[in-house]
Amino acid sequence: MQDQSGNRIRIHASGAHAQRMPLRYPALAGLVAGFADMVQAPHEADLYVFAHSLDIQAAGQGLVEDWRARRRPVVLLSEEPFWDTIWARRPLSRRRVLDTRWGALPVIQLNHHTSTIFDFDHIPYYLLTNHRFAAAYGAHFTRNAQMSPAAWRAAFAARRTDVAFMFERRPEPFHAMAWPDGDIFGLCSWRTELAEACTGDGVDRLGSSWRGGPTRFELMNWHLDKLVRLDGRARVLSGIENTHQPNYITEKFFDAFACGALPLYVAGPGHRVHEFALPGRSWLNLHGMTPAQAADRIGELQWDSALFEAYAGAQQRLAALFCDTGLWVDERRRLAGALRRELVQVLDGG
Repeated sequence: MQDQSGNRIRIHASGAHAQRMPLRYPALAGLVAGFADMVQAPHEADLYVFAHSLDIQAAGQGLVEDWRARRRPVVLLSEEPFWDTIWARRPLSRRRVLDTRWGALPVIQLNHHTSTIFDFDHIPYYLLTNHRFAAAYGAHFTRNAQMSPAAWRAAFAARRTDVAFMFERRPEPFHAMAWPDGDIFGLCSWRTELAEACTGDGVDRLGSSWRGGPTRFELMNWHLDKLVRLDGRARVLSGIENTHQPNYITEKFFDAFACGALPLYVAGPGHRVHEFALPGRSWLNLHGMTPAQAADRIGELQWDSALFEAYAGAQQRLAALFCDTGLWVDERRRLAGALRRELVQVLDGG
């Protein structure tokens, strides 16, 4: 895999968030090695690549001076719509200008809206960034798929927790930004209000911002910790993202199913979560509701035979998806191809 001049792409990736991009995850290193070399110095690079707009704004003098001398493209390769909205604030723009201490830089923004990098076929991008997702889901969904509707009814009836929330408490109104043209809107303050609107002894609000204790970044394996703490714990578990973007799906939705809980989610009609074709009663879509309305809707859930039939069917469908090694391999191949094509297009001036 080479650019059109026949050379490998030399990439200088820097900044405090540099590890949070598809070029730098150890689990994806083999894919990137097929077409690119990571270089240490800006003057060695064909592209300067950043994961966060704050990292571009904090770029060093040497990089900015090298850009002035050679005019190599500056790329904001963002995997996180939360960053694109709260900090970068122009999630729909492919071309933009960002200021640094040493002067302004023109930037090509490659994110969920402006590129094809994150347009998954079967398995959403974020689940490829660490092999632990494939391992955990393979085990959990193999187990869950063996349970009958009657077994699920008994399991749900035995639980003491009605609904559980595990995410950062972010009540600030500025999190509710919206870009209707991209069907993008913030959910952090909305889901915080929802967690606070759900009352009673059967409600768990978990995480350092609710109860104190270590943050996920202080844990050796935060995902394993989450699954161990929540497996079989609650009847209903929030899988709500921090941002609604049609192509953006993280582990949250699938973690709820993996833990044997009914997921809460927010997905408009054009959201790609619907492409998994899971039975409608197997999860609860709170799109279009206020937090108070959503809390009421959760309390009105009917735990009838139709729900448990749907839930057992969803578990079987997810087992077929996540236990198919070929789909993981194909998705990794798709990601590598899309990443290469987008970077070559940037080099070609596209």
